[in-house]
Amino acid sequence: MGVELLQLRQDEIFLRKAFHRSLLPCILSILSGNINILVDGILVGQRIGTDGLSAISLCVPVYLILCVIGSFIVSGTAIQASKSIGRQDDAMGQALYSTSVWLCLIASAVVTIIGLASCRPLSVALCGDEAALVPLVYGYASVTIIGALPKILVYVPFWFLRMDGRASLVTWMMLVMGGGNAALDYIFLYPLDMGIEGAAWASVISTAIACTMGLAWLSGRQSGFHMCRTIIRRAEDWKAIAIDGSPSALNNLFQTLRLLAVNAMLMAAGGSSLVAAFTAVNCISAFSLAVTDGVPQAASPMLGIYSGERDNGSTILLVRREWRTGFFCSVAFSIAIIALSDVISSLYGLDASLYPAMAFLSLGMFPGLLCSILSVHYNISGHAWLANLIIFSRSFLMAGLSLFAALRLGLSPWLFLFSSEVLTVIIWLIASGIYHHVHPICTRFLLLDQSLEREGRVLNFSVSDSVEEICTTSERLSDFCSEIGIGMKDSMSLGLAVEEIMTLIAEVNGGTPVRFDVRMFSVHDVTGLRIRYGGLEFNPFSPDHDKDDEQYLGAELISRIAEHVLYQRTFGVNTVQVLL
Repeated sequence: MGVELLQLRQDEIFLRKAFHRSLLPCILSILSGNINILVDGILVGQRIGTDGLSAISLCVPVYLILCVIGSFIVSGTAIQASKSIGRQDDAMGQALYSTSVWLCLIASAVVTIIGLASCRPLSVALCGDEAALVPLVYGYASVTIIGALPKILVYVPFWFLRMDGRASLVTWMMLVMGGGNAALDYIFLYPLDMGIEGAAWASVISTAIACTMGLAWLSGRQSGFHMCRTIIRRAEDWKAIAIDGSPSALNNLFQTLRLLAVNAMLMAAGGSSLVAAFTAVNCISAFSLAVTDGVPQAASPMLGIYSGERDNGSTILLVRREWRTGFFCSVAFSIAIIALSDVISSLYGLDASLYPAMAFLSLGMFPGLLCSILSVHYNISGHAWLANLIIFSRSFLMAGLSLFAALRLGLSPWLFLFSSEVLTVIIWLIASGIYHHVHPICTRFLLLDQSLEREGRVLNFSVSDSVEEICTTSERLSDFCSEIGIGMKDSMSLGLAVEEIMTLIAEVNGGTPVRFDVRMFSVHDVTGLRIRYGGLEFNPFSPDHDKDDEQYLGAELISRIAEHVLYQRTFGVNTVQVLL
């Protein structure tokens, strides 16, 4: 038995493949989306000059307000939907999807009406003492507000297509949005000479096209999400959506406040030229989000489902994988932007070198990556308070304090790009340490509830499709069932049935290697079995199968002894859930 237990360890082979399948589309999606900012900045800087570049920087808070609304609505509903999938509640997942669409439509209409009515005084407030910039800011901001609908609604396909295992489609959306924006920017700014309003229209139109594509894919037959008449009505569900959506929304909100504060301090310290330099730095910083935000976003659908399943083992492995992958991506990105710092300066028409800013931005990526991974994890795992604390610190509080201190001490203003992230890591260590001391049942850093593991009521392991490992799986599941009080007959029947099902799955894939992640748990008199596997889309419990076929005897046996059996295709892999 000791040898068998040694073989039945949980590894990250299966998990790593699923994560990497989603990683590249997420990174490309963020890169493509941020081309809007980069191209706007470069072309406006070359065509209109530093005043146009400063105007775009001053208008970013308007865009981020739309991001606050879209991310709050859609991230909250999407995270709740992923948890519902983990709890085998598909109807709730569909209701949450429909709710997100309707809320985005209503919010867009309200924002457009209020925004257009207040755009003129808002532009004056954003410009401060720089009255010459007011017409440019008003032109860019008013068009951005007119495009509120696609800029808010685009979050729906961005989140739900990834949850549906079709992250590659999100990449196509973002490529269309980024490439379309670049092409329209050139047309509107040069041949048509539409000025700064042309740059804003290019962003709105390209976003609308990408949003339409994404919603069309979600409306297709292959989509796992469909509009339904049911929407969320219970107060506790709305509260859960608000809690889960708050970190993403607050991140955008605090980024908005940070931009306002940083622009004001830089304007006072160096005028519009320093604000223009910050616009270039902020554009490159937005590209760094492809790593620091792209890595956690690739993992977020999986983390949501693991949270619904209370699968701590898989959560820990996934967070470690996020850090390893993100670290090496950060190294590559840092080398590139430091080497190209002078090229970036010339592209934006700046006289001063951006080397110091790129150096501090590169150093800040590593603690920033850690903060981003942790904030996403805490948000999904039920510790939104800590996610919000991390976001508040790195996005606003420590950024503002660090820049203020650097300017007062005569240091480089770009130091805040690094120091704000480091100080946030220190705050996280203190806050998580206090929580762990008060709740010792939770792990030290990720704060995962270990009660099931300590009581021996959960079993997690990974196996290949070899005959030997499948047989060992059968034996270990039978032993675990006996240990938690299930009768010997049912224990043996379950073990043999699982052996037949795993063998069938391997045969269906025609010799292509298949990896299984197996989890069994017992909590509150409910015993559950989850088998997750890659390969072809295949439901061994489908009613279309011939029940008299000997290949499906195992599935038929489980169906008889189980209270509930569910098959799902989530983030591109197969999952079988059995409740005994």
